Amino acid sequence: MVKRKISKGKYFFAFLITLTIFFLGLLLGLVIESKRIQFIELQDQKQKLDFHSLQLQYQFINLFGEEKNCEALQKTFTESSKNLEVARNKLEAYLQDSNLNKKEYSLLKREYTLAQIEFWLLTKKTKDICGIEHSVILYFYSDDEQCPRCDDQAYVLTYLKNKFGSQLLNFVFDSQFQEPLIDMLKSIYEIDQYPTLIINGKKFSGFISKEKILQEICPIYQKTKNDLCVEQKIVTLT
Repeated sequence: MVKRKISKGKYFFAFLITLTIFFLGLLLGLVIESKRIQFIELQDQKQKLDFHSLQLQYQFINLFGEEKNCEALQKTFTESSKNLEVARNKLEAYLQDSNLNKKEYSLLKREYTLAQIEFWLLTKKTKDICGIEHSVILYFYSDDEQCPRCDDQAYVLTYLKNKFGSQLLNFVFDSQFQEPLIDMLKSIYEIDQYPTLIINGKKFSGFISKEKILQEICPIYQKTKNDLCVEQKIVTLT
């Protein structure tokens, strides 16, 4: 009888320990989730401020363009290009950190897409006013099933962007994203294959190599030379 009572006591004590660990784990999980939600909300606010900042920068570009202030226009245009790239990197980081909040990510992605289109529409005006030398590439991609070489194309474009900086403007559009303006662009350029690049207004369907892209963009740079363009010219001559 004594052994039976001791055995029951051990079971009861083990039950209390298990219950305590369970509630501590539950409490810790709630605290972590709360912190995670706060972090996501903070990232959301930062992203919205970034996009709002871009919109104000576009207004500055319009203002400087009307005043024919090319020095200020070129400086603001270059900074806007850099900030758009920063916003893209933040958006990708946000996706990795907010797996539980896809709706917020979708809203931010739409804001970024519209910011890209707005900036793209201003590039021609900037070039016309001040003759700024930059090439423009619109990159339309899809999922792995429709576009098995999209990752390769993105790698090439990222490499060239790192080499040319603000002289090369890459605008990236998810063909499957639900945004009417993307559908309009696809209709205008008659895009039905992925990847597709629109390089300085000229359409290229399927994967495009680095060398082919350089052939298209290098003639733009008459005043400012790039090492890759110099190498490309040497290869072409030989």
